Amino acid sequence: MNDFERHVRAHVIQTLRDTSAAPSAATIASVLGSSEAEVCLALRCLADEHRLVLLPGTDSVWMAHPFSAVVTDFLVRIGDRSWYANCVWDGLSIIALLGDGALDTHSPATREPMRFSVTEGRMEGEGLVHFLAPAKAFWEDIAFT
Repeated sequence: MNDFERHVRAHVIQTLRDTSAAPSAATIASVLGSSEAEVCLALRCLADEHRLVLLPGTDSVWMAHPFSAVVTDFLVRIGDRSWYANCVWDGLSIIALLGDGALDTHSPATREPMRFSVTEGRMEGEGLVHFLAPAKAFWEDIAFT
């Protein structure tokens, strides 16, 4: 990752943190004083390096772990703010990064609502977190895992 890619990635993550939405390539270009083409190239390079994920066939950010730029089944709430996560692991990571809060999701087996709350670093909630693929295989299909 070169310096420009590092700045692009940092801006994406900071924007997701601050607004719960990913910035467009045009917005990133404007903020960083570069061309949209340079930003798109940087985004594709970052995606190739598994540093973020683009929506298929676009230069739009889909995931910049632990944040999701699209609606998912994993909603994190901290105070009056909320973010979407890609999975339970990412949802708890958002809480670890930003402060005590709750992760709302549902059982994939029963569809019953599930909540994991974190207060002062202690988690409450019932459930089993099961990863269908080993971590070394996550990037084989990052949208599924």
